Order: sequence, then C-alpha cells, then structure tokens
Amino acid sequence: MRRTYGTDVRKGNPVPYTFDRVAVREDIRHGQRVERFAVGARISGTWRRITEGTTIGRRHIRPPAAPVTATSVRVKVLQPRAAPHLGTAALHLSTAP
Repeated sequence: MRRTYGTDVRKGNPVPYTFDRVAVREDIRHGQRVERFAVGARISGTWRRITEGTTIGRRHIRPPAAPVTATSVRVKVLQPRAAPHLGTAALHLSTAP
C-alpha cells in the first residue's frame, strides 16, 4: 500500500508521468458535492478522458483501463450537487519497484 499510494509519481520525477491510479479528493467539510466526474490526461499533446466515476468524498481512487503516460492531468466535475470543493489529485503507479 505504501509503495503504491505513499508518494505522488509527480514528486521528484520529470515530465511525462506514468501512472495507473488517480486519487481525487473532495473537501467534505462543505459536504459531498460531486455526483459525477471525469479525469482527463494530456497524452502526446491531446487531452483524453482516461477514467470517470461517481461521488468522490474524502478520497476516491480510479484506475484507467491501462497505465497512462501524460504531461498533465485534470479533473472535470460533470454533475455537481452544489459548487464543488476539490482537493489536489494524486497520481500513483501500482507497479512501482
């Protein structure tokens, strides 16, 4: 668990990043406000949707269909209950040495 989720792959690594898990967060002090979301990655200069999900809550970990190598990642709220309060997304690689 610590080897996979202990450190964001962006920390100390050059761009692009390779990852197979995206952890998204919501500041639940304001309540759970996200009904549906999507995660996009900039791959070879093009934004592509790599995964999507429903409610986020404190922490929601989504795996894309296959490992992704990207220069940027963004979380898009597709269906909010109210104005969302998202935290920073983290990228992880489960096959890390």
